[in-house]
Amino acid sequence: MQHQVVENFTPTFVPPITKTPTHLGRIHPEKTPLFHQGDPSKYFYKVRSGVVMTYRLLKDSQRQITGFCTAGDFLGMTSDGIQHDTAITVTTCNIVRLTRAEIQADKELQQELFTKTCLQLEEAQDMMMTLTKKSASEKVAAFLVMLANRQKSETNEADIRLPMSRQDIADFLGMSIETVSRRLTALKSKQVIGLPSRHIVHIFNMGALKKLAGARS
Repeated sequence: MQHQVVENFTPTFVPPITKTPTHLGRIHPEKTPLFHQGDPSKYFYKVRSGVVMTYRLLKDSQRQITGFCTAGDFLGMTSDGIQHDTAITVTTCNIVRLTRAEIQADKELQQELFTKTCLQLEEAQDMMMTLTKKSASEKVAAFLVMLANRQKSETNEADIRLPMSRQDIADFLGMSIETVSRRLTALKSKQVIGLPSRHIVHIFNMGALKKLAGARS
């Protein structure tokens, strides 16, 4: 399933985020593409705020969502100079666009990029295990735990934002939208989570959610 994207937009400048004048953040409205699959990989992108979704179109024209980037994440880095995914904003985002030269000139930024890339790789490996080995209930629980970790919700009871659509979640987890909805409802029935609105999940018991996310089917 492919989603229409907004091709034309007028971003507005915001103040620099580092001591280097060229490191300017820009505001991008929701559904704004940052780059497309097959584009030259000229820039690194850092998410200052908001959520960015990356996806890949397969040979059969099916869409495979490859990830969701949140504040602090980097994207757009490739080894062969070609973008393998399309990146589009899910919400209004503040994005910093960096050249390789700018990163090479900033030791502090290099360390930040290295550390964050390692964390993103670890998370990707964990999610790969989730998608290939776990049940539908475990996948949904693991996805919610991932978002809670991203949003630094470490308490046993917390609200987490769910800005993406149910269809986006389904595509990411390799499930149908009906299955995602049923699993969320089941977690609500067990009083593990609450669903006060479509884009907010209230976690009543983080320990129980983490236990389910790590359970074997």
